[in-house]
Amino acid sequence: MNGQKVIDGDVPLNLNIKKNGTILIISKNQSYLTHGIHKFPAKFFPELPRYLIRKYSKSGETVLDPMCGSGTVILEAMLEGRNAVGVDIDPIAEMISTAKTTPINYKTLEKCRSIIFREILKKVSSNYEPKIPDFHYREKWFEPFVLRELSIIKESIDSIKANGYTKSEAERLHRFFSVVFSSIVRDVSNADPHCTRTVIRKKLKKNTKEWDAVLKFLANAEKQIDHMQEFYDKYNSFGSKPRVRIIKSDARNTGIKPKSIDLAVTSPPYCNAVDYPRTHQLEMYWLGLINGGTLADVKRNYIGTETVYSNEYSEMGKTGHKQLDAFVSDLFKKDKRISFIVHKFFVDMEKNLKEVHSLLKDGGHYCVVIGNNTIKGSTLKSHEIIRDIATSENVGFKLDNMFFSGVIKHFIKIPRKERMSGEWVIILKKPLTSQSMIGNLRSS
Repeated sequence: MNGQKVIDGDVPLNLNIKKNGTILIISKNQSYLTHGIHKFPAKFFPELPRYLIRKYSKSGETVLDPMCGSGTVILEAMLEGRNAVGVDIDPIAEMISTAKTTPINYKTLEKCRSIIFREILKKVSSNYEPKIPDFHYREKWFEPFVLRELSIIKESIDSIKANGYTKSEAERLHRFFSVVFSSIVRDVSNADPHCTRTVIRKKLKKNTKEWDAVLKFLANAEKQIDHMQEFYDKYNSFGSKPRVRIIKSDARNTGIKPKSIDLAVTSPPYCNAVDYPRTHQLEMYWLGLINGGTLADVKRNYIGTETVYSNEYSEMGKTGHKQLDAFVSDLFKKDKRISFIVHKFFVDMEKNLKEVHSLLKDGGHYCVVIGNNTIKGSTLKSHEIIRDIATSENVGFKLDNMFFSGVIKHFIKIPRKERMSGEWVIILKKPLTSQSMIGNLRSS
C-alpha cells in the first residue's frame, strides 16, 4: 500500500486517492442527527459514504444501498439532496432505516412521548401485570422485573394507534418509539451488550435493577426526540425534498426498475464474521419480527449466512474464479461446511453485482466497501475476489479505483484474530454504451 493519508472529518472531493492507496478518516460525530438511534454491527461511519455520494452523484439523482443495514447511506444521501432507495432482507434493518430517515415534527413527538410516559409510569408503579411475549429462553435472557417493565413499555407504545392519530401518523410514531425501545433491550438483558452474538458471559456481572429498563427508555426517548428535531429542521430546510424508499427485499433480486439508479453504495455483510440475526435476536423477539418461526428460518436467506444444510457441502463448490476457487479448495480440506459458506457468499455477491449492474444507468458507479477477514487461519482477500468477479465478462463492471480506509471505531467486540484493521473501497463503473455516449454528446 502507498503512504497513509490522515483526514480530519470530511474527505475533500479533490483529494487524489491513488489506486491501492490508504486513507484514515478521523470521524467527527458518528451519532449526529438520527445516525445514533440504534446500534448496529459493522456500521458505516458517515464520512465515507458522504464522500462517495458527493463524488459520484449529483443533487437530485438517486442513490441505492442494496444492503442498507441501519440506513447510514440513505440518511447521508438525503442530507446531500439525493433521492435514496434502501434495500435489506433483515426486518430490524428495514425498521431502523425507515425510522432514521422519516422526519417527524417535534410537537407531535413530544405529545406522543407524554402519553406513553404517563402510561408506563402508571402501570409500573402499580400492581399491573402485563402480558409478557413468549419466546425461547426468555427467563434466561431477562430478570423477571425486566420482563415486566419491557412488556409495559411495549404495551404503552402499541397503544399509540388508539390515541386519535391518523393511520400514517400512528405508523411513524409507533415505528420511532419501537426503535428507541429496541435500542435498550440488549442493555437491560443478561447478555453481553458489546458482543456480536447474543451470549451470556459468566464473568460479566450486570447489575440491572428495578426501574432500569424504564429509566433507560425514558432517557433515550428524550435524546432521540432531540436528534429527530434536528433532522426534521434540516430536512425542511431543503427547497426540494428528497424522495426516500426503504424496501424489505433481497439484494440479489430487488424488484427495482432497471437503469433507474445513478449511484449505488454498500457495505456487504462480512463472510463468516457477523451473524446479524443472532446479534439482534432479543430485539426481534420483542418487536415481533420473527413471527413464530425460528431464528434459523430467518437467517437462511441472508447473504453470508452460516445456516446451511449438511447435504449442501458434501462436494466442493466451484465458480471458475481462480483465487476464490483456490481458497475454497484449501478450506475444503480443513472444514467442508465453512468452505461451502465462503463459496456461497461469493456466489450470492456475484448475483448482487449483476443485479446492481442492471439497476445502474450507463456510466453509474457501484461503491462496495468490504474488509478482509481470517478464516481457519487463512486471510480471505474479499476485496480482490469481488473486484475480479465484478470486472469479469459475466458481470461487466470496470474498475475505477480501489483504496483502503482505516477503521477507527467499533461498537462491537470482535476476537483479536478476527478483527479487521480496515476496509477496502472498491469503485466500480458501469461502462457507457455507444447509444448513451451519443446521447451525452447531444445533450452537451
